[in-house]
Amino acid sequence: MLWSDLTWEEIPEVLKAVNYSAILPVGATEQHGPHLGCGVDSVIADIVCKEVSKRTKVPMLPTLPYGCSIGHSKHWPGTIAIQPITLIEFVKQIGDWAYAGGVRRLFIVNAHVTNAAPLRCALEMLRASYDDLMVSIIHTASISTRVKEFHFSD
Repeated sequence: MLWSDLTWEEIPEVLKAVNYSAILPVGATEQHGPHLGCGVDSVIADIVCKEVSKRTKVPMLPTLPYGCSIGHSKHWPGTIAIQPITLIEFVKQIGDWAYAGGVRRLFIVNAHVTNAAPLRCALEMLRASYDDLMVSIIHTASISTRVKEFHFSD
């Protein structure tokens, strides 16, 4: 259930059927050593959210492919990072427009560890703006004990 595949006429009924919920996947574009592509964080967010959307019928907003990766060295090519304030404002504006479109429950699914703080700020700003908007951040790295142990094992 991809938001981008829905028409504006379909969105109200789709949202009503899922308690006015939507999913926002957030990744990053960054170097991951010689063994993984630079888009792996975005791919993880996209795959996880597509499966959740498929199972729940909650529409998935387009995946954000850029994140807060400014701590990565510019020594290795491949990282396209944005500043924390940019991510905060970008997610806040997405939330504003999603709210205007009828979303009242926004699940932000983060697949890049250093997006956590900016996303938390965006969450707080959205909650302060809309009393009836519930926002939650789910981090794929800690989605279960098994995943968390594997993710942080190195």
